[in-house]
Amino acid sequence: MLKISKSVEYAILSLKYISDNNNFKVNSKTIASELNIPYDLLAKILQKLVKKEIVKSEQGKFGGYTLLVPSKDLTILQIISALDENVKLANCTFENATIEDCSRVKDCCIRNPFLNLQNKINEMFESITLQELIN
Repeated sequence: MLKISKSVEYAILSLKYISDNNNFKVNSKTIASELNIPYDLLAKILQKLVKKEIVKSEQGKFGGYTLLVPSKDLTILQIISALDENVKLANCTFENATIEDCSRVKDCCIRNPFLNLQNKINEMFESITLQELIN
């Protein structure tokens, strides 16, 4: 039912690893190796985190990744959103759901309660920071 994707899981693990290294530059090969994450997938995840200005990337021999957003300020919802993902309760639990998402979207008796529950889930993810999760 409600599940966080592997990409989000790997992003959280990677951000924790970067944070645990006192924000010294950590290269992606080290992160992949230490955390046993497929390198190609990790590279895509880190690119998205760079694009959303959650981490900073420096190229070169002494390059690597550092956090731009302190772990105490980085919410789980920000991480999920940075990866262009969401954690949804059902296919209809977003405001602009269409009949392609669910054939009952127009007359479903549980859609509104599910929307309310989805909003509470989103609020929870918005209220939990990376620091709270990893400590």
